[in-house]
Amino acid sequence: MSASVLDRAQRAELAKAARREEILGAARRVFAERGFRGTTIADIAEEAKIALGTIYLYFSSKEDVFAALNQRFNEVIMSATRGVAPGRSAAETTRRYVDSVFLACAENRDLIRLVVLNTDPESDIAKRMRKADTERNRPLVHALGRGMESGTVRNGDPEIMANLVRGAVSMAVYQAFIVSDGAEAEKYRDACGDMLSAYLTPPA
Repeated sequence: MSASVLDRAQRAELAKAARREEILGAARRVFAERGFRGTTIADIAEEAKIALGTIYLYFSSKEDVFAALNQRFNEVIMSATRGVAPGRSAAETTRRYVDSVFLACAENRDLIRLVVLNTDPESDIAKRMRKADTERNRPLVHALGRGMESGTVRNGDPEIMANLVRGAVSMAVYQAFIVSDGAEAEKYRDACGDMLSAYLTPPA
């Protein structure tokens, strides 16, 4: 394949990726304003300033767009927590983890509202979200296992403990950014960190 043909193929892929991001950005704005149920594919196309048929080159349905935004939210959280450096204790590591999640959520409040408030637990989208949650949990499971081996985390089933940690953080985020609309975010962050630190620290 010649360099010019390769360049054209690369430009085409970049243009396709950019258009997909434009569609997701438009969907994110419309969903935030109208909610999932109040939004149509036509609304997203209008917001993105593209022909209705163009969206179907990238997404099969409104639900598929929603799933992509949920995946984006998972990526945001995973990116935020992947770089958390282990602390000298379970308490320090937990606080860093909770702080990173809260910071990412504060910067993506529209995605939180979309993912939390617009799902049907029995829908295919919700099932895909639960599967994504399992993938997102994997690094935490490994981290907890390493903490147990080093003696900085109490003994237990790391998978169950990871589920409890994620559930506690998710509920704190829900209370902080949806119920309290961000006004009490720091208090919920600190309280969540205190609670999880106490739970994960090995008993004296």
